[in-house]
Amino acid sequence: MAVLSELLSKVRLELGDIATQFTTNLTGTGTTKDFYMQVKPVDSTYLTVTVNGVAKANPTDFTVEENLGMIHFVTAPANSAAIVITGTHYRYFTTTELTSFVNIAVLQHTDNRTDAYGSNITIASIPPVEEYPVAILATIEALWALATDAAFDINITAPDGVMIPRAQRFAQLSNIIAGRKEQYRDICSALNVGLWRIEIGILRRTSRTTNKLIPVYMPQEIDDSTKPERVYIENNMKGRTPLPTNIGVYDFILTQGDTLSVPFDFPLNLTGYTVTAQIRTYPESPILAATFTVTVTSAVNGQVTLSLTSAQTEDLPLKSFWDVQIKNASGTFNQTYVRGLVFANRQVTVDVNA
Repeated sequence: MAVLSELLSKVRLELGDIATQFTTNLTGTGTTKDFYMQVKPVDSTYLTVTVNGVAKANPTDFTVEENLGMIHFVTAPANSAAIVITGTHYRYFTTTELTSFVNIAVLQHTDNRTDAYGSNITIASIPPVEEYPVAILATIEALWALATDAAFDINITAPDGVMIPRAQRFAQLSNIIAGRKEQYRDICSALNVGLWRIEIGILRRTSRTTNKLIPVYMPQEIDDSTKPERVYIENNMKGRTPLPTNIGVYDFILTQGDTLSVPFDFPLNLTGYTVTAQIRTYPESPILAATFTVTVTSAVNGQVTLSLTSAQTEDLPLKSFWDVQIKNASGTFNQTYVRGLVFANRQVTVDVNA
């Protein structure tokens, strides 16, 4: 599961755009409202501004142009007033600009990919092994922005014959972009993810009696008597159009025979509501694998705990589906808030006192 802040940190590390602290001392004139903070770009989130020791608030007392390093006061500081600005600045991009590059990279990297429910892959559902390729792709987008700016530079030739090859900066950026593209391609080809992944399909037979696809199961050894693990095909050879969703995703990882207890916070008062959560082998399956025991720890704050006993998890399949629904007694409200997968590892040590 990727986090936007971690991806931004990885991209800044790849670009060498590390955050740097700064302190700027300015003097008010009584009429000037606009000041250059002597550094750019800056991060307005961590900006602290004081005038004669009195803290000012953003945007009540001032606004900031992050990419230009300009601060605009609503009221001009008094003549000879001491203005102290403390914050963080970067070398190339603001956080907003870098966030747009990361979002573009995520959309490109996860194009035409869905999860087990058919929903589009988002930042929150990107596997950890794919975080670095996404960071590289976002770095490439950022380097293209720098290369576009460098493309306007021209060589300078002085009358004495000295030449400053400013166009060389564009050539260097182009070489870096080519190397980064090759790096991204190698990683994606090895992991079979991203823009260079190979679409893989499984040929399936249709039943002559029901005209439905025959289910596919994982191969097993001839002496393996465990329950077969069903394979759910997420994409066909042409891909699948992602389905929109506004439901949170949470996956359980446990071992068969182990107890489970997980707290959840819901954004509503649960007084008069019923919380139900079940595990099934697949969505809309008639086979009920387990029903969670729901304990409301704080109805006012919407806090509940979902739990399973050892007997309930002992026979869970290796992969199953779950969700949690909240409804009122009259049936006028019924909402699914969380859904996900349940991954159950096979147990080795059994109850010796059974």
